[in-house]
Amino acid sequence: MLADSVPTMSAPRHQLLAAALLAQIADGTYAVGDRLPTEEQLCATNAMARGTVRQSLERLEQLGMIERRPGAGTTVIAVAPVASYQPFARSAEDIAELASGSRLVRATTDELTVDAALARRIGARAGTKWIRLQGPRAWRARRDAPFCWSEHYLRGDLSRDRLKNPFDIENVKSGVRQTISAALLNERMATALGAEAGSAALVITRRHHDARGRLAAVGIHTHPADRYEIETTV
Repeated sequence: MLADSVPTMSAPRHQLLAAALLAQIADGTYAVGDRLPTEEQLCATNAMARGTVRQSLERLEQLGMIERRPGAGTTVIAVAPVASYQPFARSAEDIAELASGSRLVRATTDELTVDAALARRIGARAGTKWIRLQGPRAWRARRDAPFCWSEHYLRGDLSRDRLKNPFDIENVKSGVRQTISAALLNERMATALGAEAGSAALVITRRHHDARGRLAAVGIHTHPADRYEIETTV
């Protein structure tokens, strides 16, 4: 049952169902050419409204993994996303979707007192205590190379449980400040990502401030130059 495979994280239900379907396509439960359960079956199995199920299927369709035809049902046409990855989120829902569809590989966690250089980088005060979770980030439904290096910084006085998903919908209701910058990959990042040290990278930094305006969490995602694309319509 799909309900048993939906990840237990704080994200909209349509995103969780989409992630579960992605995982089942990746592990061969549904192969190319197979039909997915009908909307009615997915609604019953997962106790979801039809509109929620349709949102999930629309996401898989956007990724180029399924084809939906009236009267013919929903057919799997690819085992991995073929649509372009958009690292720049346009909403809190986008951030939650990126988190639910990807994972950190061999992540490490440490507690640190930030020095002046790191304080400038994350936007905190030097001398304050933070918790850091970092590692290469890869798609849950794909087995190719990680697509970026992720660092998550959580203010030291907050619960460590929040590191499980620091930018979920509930945590970022007050908004996230997002910036894009350029950088060069350092040796550690390059080795983990299978890229060349010193090569160009795009850095997406997201800062969340709590209701009192204090910096609560920072996410820094560094993408090798050949693994990102930003597309906008003006």
